[in-house]
Amino acid sequence: MERYSIHEGSSSQVKSRQNLSIGIVSLGCPKTLVDSEVILGKARGAHFSITQDIEKSDIVLLNTCGFIRDAKEESIDALLKLLELKKEKKLLGVIVVGCLVQRYAGELQKEFPEVDAFVGSGDYKRIAEVLKKVADGKKFITVHKAGYLANSDEARVPLTPSHSRYLKISEGCDHTCSFCVIPKLRGRYRSRHIADLVKEAKQLADEGAKELVVIGQDITKFGCDYARRSLLPELLQALSVVRDVRWMRLLYTYPSTLSDNIIQAIARSKKVCRYIDLPLQHISDKILRSMRRGGTKKQITELIRKLRVMIPGVVIRTSFIVGFPGETERDFEELLEFMRETKFERLGIFRYSREEGSAAAEFPDQVPEPVKEERYHRAMQLQQEIVREVNRRYIGEELRVLIESGDSEKAGWWAGRSAMDAPEIDGSVLVKSRKALEPGKFYTVKITDTQDYDLLGQI
Repeated sequence: MERYSIHEGSSSQVKSRQNLSIGIVSLGCPKTLVDSEVILGKARGAHFSITQDIEKSDIVLLNTCGFIRDAKEESIDALLKLLELKKEKKLLGVIVVGCLVQRYAGELQKEFPEVDAFVGSGDYKRIAEVLKKVADGKKFITVHKAGYLANSDEARVPLTPSHSRYLKISEGCDHTCSFCVIPKLRGRYRSRHIADLVKEAKQLADEGAKELVVIGQDITKFGCDYARRSLLPELLQALSVVRDVRWMRLLYTYPSTLSDNIIQAIARSKKVCRYIDLPLQHISDKILRSMRRGGTKKQITELIRKLRVMIPGVVIRTSFIVGFPGETERDFEELLEFMRETKFERLGIFRYSREEGSAAAEFPDQVPEPVKEERYHRAMQLQQEIVREVNRRYIGEELRVLIESGDSEKAGWWAGRSAMDAPEIDGSVLVKSRKALEPGKFYTVKITDTQDYDLLGQI
């Protein structure tokens, strides 16, 4: 249901808009980070100045995540810290935006009356208007249709290094997973058009991007909303001609919609990293049915076999949920055995979060929190052992590494990423070099050792 209201108020701290600086705290996933870049672009377009130092900001925007309990708690903790700064007169205004507002606007408004404005996940076009209201000492709330999808004509202020940028190709989700509330936070699935994405990719390349990370809730369904079929292969082909971009990385491919055509397009491309992000969530057929994932253990096993045959050297990242309602010790042991057999190169484990509004929240046989915690640690310990084994394969190999930064504690060491490592998600390649290396450039690195989730090497 659409909700919209404006509440007028006054403030003795009103300053001239031209002198106001805007900061942002961005929480959650890379899709939220892109939204934050768009939000700052609109602030700059309205002639507000942008600052990276929150304590030197006049108005701070908090872009929240409301996906699972831990994310919601992180958002509330961040909000409390900002409100404390406002109480100490270090901030003029605090604006809360994003998924948490989309989900809990009424509750947040009652609980935190000190907040100057609340903006839902689909209302970022109104950011300039909201900032001007808050600058004039007025309260504001706007929550309408969920999920904002910007286009190439909308400015972005980068929040990542210039050499690695996110390209958001879609918004929303039409899947009906029983544990998930993303459709309520982000709306129905909508894709951008290829020409618009190529235009934006060229803009990002002109700004220095060497890596484009293609993101969406499910990028394998790109184009299905208006073309009735996946246009991801065509998009990858069109993006491949963008000069200066060396890597394209694909995040969030959905198992049941990852078709042979898409796999072949990845295998053919010289720029798409041999890296597949494939959230599986579980492997027990009973749990998969309960999760409404639309696939079976047999189909998943065949898909992984196909990926490794059709894309030699592919690195597969996945995620699993432990402690889902009805998960027995036998179901969990089946998951561990699958991990041992498959040896995923990259893997994340999540404890099931009982989210109100999701179908699974009402399921019987909810798993006690101590059991979830115990299973989480057992699964993570197993994956650590698997990663050590997987990483040893690369000792003696030469990898192309994108350098990110120097090591502030160890002179002569630099941190970078191989094609196997997504930014902010996976491990690093720690590189020893007598000569200074340049962040944003590629170097050939010989791997000499491993360290937990990281590789060690030298030029």
